[in-house]
Amino acid sequence: MSVYEVLEKWDIKNYRVIDEQAIEEITLGASILATGGGGDPEIGLLWTLGTIEKGKDIVLINPEDVPDDVMGASVGCLGAPIVLTEKPPSHNVLEKAFKELSRYLGENLEVVIPFECGGVNSTVAYAIAGELGIPVIDVDGMNRAFPELHQTSWVANGSHASPAVSVDDRGNMTIIDTKEDNLRAENIARNAAMAYGGISWKASYPLTGREVKEKSILYSQSIAWEIGKAVSEARQNHRNPIDEIIKKLKETRGVESFKVFNGKIVDINRDFGGEATKGFSSGKIQMEGMGEYKNQIAEIDFQNEWLRLKIDGETLSLPPDLITILDNETGEPIRTDIMKYGYRGSILLIPAQERMRTEKGLEIFGPSYFGYEESYEPVEDIVAKKGR
Repeated sequence: MSVYEVLEKWDIKNYRVIDEQAIEEITLGASILATGGGGDPEIGLLWTLGTIEKGKDIVLINPEDVPDDVMGASVGCLGAPIVLTEKPPSHNVLEKAFKELSRYLGENLEVVIPFECGGVNSTVAYAIAGELGIPVIDVDGMNRAFPELHQTSWVANGSHASPAVSVDDRGNMTIIDTKEDNLRAENIARNAAMAYGGISWKASYPLTGREVKEKSILYSQSIAWEIGKAVSEARQNHRNPIDEIIKKLKETRGVESFKVFNGKIVDINRDFGGEATKGFSSGKIQMEGMGEYKNQIAEIDFQNEWLRLKIDGETLSLPPDLITILDNETGEPIRTDIMKYGYRGSILLIPAQERMRTEKGLEIFGPSYFGYEESYEPVEDIVAKKGR
């Protein structure tokens, strides 16, 4: 059955075909929202471009059009982004994981659910959907990237990360079924990734169409796409890409985002060995202010993704709100796995989606989960209070 036969069966007439330009724009926008993590976006982009070049159709559908009883799942990689750069996957790892999850569940998985807006994990969903001839839903589980498997709006709103299947490019496979214990699912998946050499490829979050609509970040792929388009057009027309991102977030999400710093990286403190012992890239950077921010110092902690921002010792952002560092000329995000001393950029803060700010959500990806003693306060409230 082709993807168009699936759409006909569900009586879906409103859909978008993803071509080369579209996937490049989606990749760029998702990378900006990835808060410095999510893995090398080029891997997912090239993977998806290869699928399109083979003549496979990739179709994005609206969440409200998915039948309530249809089952789908997410795909992506798990582990330390810096390892992914050194260990790109073989072409069939995610297809293998997706099919094995379907077999284990005894369910026909008929749709791909993007895991996050972040680097490789945003775009590989499109590649696998194209290979399997099924649609992609315009949602994800966070509209950013987070380091751990269970840190999603789905878990924050009552669904479960497992059953899940983890594979590597040598054919090793781990089936994870921890019932309702999502943290245990993360721990097993993390240990599998470390046993595989630092990175695993997974199919997880089997969800019904009803769960997707009730618990996902809706239209997150469209948000990423619009941001990517805005930055591409800014480059072509010599406009400020960061201003365009701020405008587009206001248009698409109705939220204010905040440029709070501009400077260069003057110190990087990495927790070396964490990729092998913990399955994460973690540490802290320091930036020295430039221009109107001269004589100010910014410090950002990271665990795969940027987590907490302090400027001159005052906290301006805590998880789950988004911190992104952007090149001033191109709008390209500076990622935790490629940053170097001397890199220059502006820090943009973006409010998290409301489905990420639930009580359960703050338990599993709020400040206390990452060891901070500070209570969560929405970034827009902090910025207003500090007068920035």
